[in-house]
This record gives sequence, C-alpha cells and structure tokens, in this order.
Amino acid sequence: MSNINDFDLIKIADSTSIYREFAAGKIVPKQLYHDLRSEMIDNSNYTLLFKHQSHFYQLYQYIGFELVLDESGEFFYIKDAQDLDNNEADENAFKVQVILMLLGRYYARSGRDLENIGSIALGINADDLKALSQNDEYTDILTTAKLSGGWEKAMDFLSFRNFAHKTGADRYFLNLAGMSFLYKLVDEYKNSVSDNAE
Repeated sequence: MSNINDFDLIKIADSTSIYREFAAGKIVPKQLYHDLRSEMIDNSNYTLLFKHQSHFYQLYQYIGFELVLDESGEFFYIKDAQDLDNNEADENAFKVQVILMLLGRYYARSGRDLENIGSIALGINADDLKALSQNDEYTDILTTAKLSGGWEKAMDFLSFRNFAHKTGADRYFLNLAGMSFLYKLVDEYKNSVSDNAE
C-alpha cells in the first residue's frame, strides 16, 4: 500500500489558486477563453479538481463548504455546508439568474437561436448591448436586482464569475456553464407556464 496521499500530489500554489477563485464567488469551468488564440482551452484548475475530487471534497468539507460538480455545465462551485441562508452567495446567484434570464428573453425576442449566445463568433455584441440598454423594462429589472452600471457592467459581472467571456470591446459569449444555467432557467419557466395552464 502506497504512503502517497493527494496532499503530496497537489501543489500548494494550485490549491490556493482554486480556493481564491471560489472565495471570490467564481465557478471553476472546464474551459476558459484564451484571448490570444481566440478559442476555448482546458482549465488546469478544473482538471485538478476533477482528478482529485475526493481530496478536494474532503478539504472543503473540513472548512465548512461542500464542493459541487455541475455535470451539465461542466463546472465546480462551493456552497456553505452549514449556513442555509448564505446571503452573499444567494445574492450573486440571483444576479447571475437575472442577467441570464434577460439575455435569453432578449435573444429569443430578436428571432435568433438561443444557442448562438454561446457562440464565440456570435454571442452578444455592441448592437445587442445598445438595444438592451435602451429597453427600460430590462434596465429597471437590473436596477431592482442591484446591478448598477448598465449592461456592460452586467456582462462583466457574468465574466468575472466565469459564466461568460469577453472577446473584444463590447463583445461577449456565454460558456457551457452559462448556457447550462440559461437552459435550466428556460426549462423552469416552461414548467411554470405549463403548471399554470393546467
């Protein structure tokens, strides 16, 4: 039987890097956008978490968190294992949901396929941001959700938390995590509409 455990295999700097992402309210997605190559690349932090899930699960358990893998969106996040009323995490999740819901509604109403919002080449551009900013209903909803600063700030909020990526001036796209979250919201909306129709 080997005496090597995961602590011997994982560099402190790598483990610290992952924890800093979680502590900043970010998710750890499977892939990240590489600016210079203009393509998605594998995220080494995700790979490390995936390969050593039991180690990291136990590590975060010891400090009061639960490590969660969202398989549909291929990302990791942590949640407070003790405090069911973690207001800051709930508020961040709520803001992400609000932004995604409005983006999905805008995209659908513009007659485009929702999948295109997750395309590096298509996504959200300057014209979309302008149209979103001119929609008083959407602006009021952002303000009510405590998302001040307009749509660029809202998209930066998504990007900071690794649900979207910025590909240039006023250009963004949702990654797999963002798209997964968006489709869950769409499904919840469809279910609530069908439930109310019955």
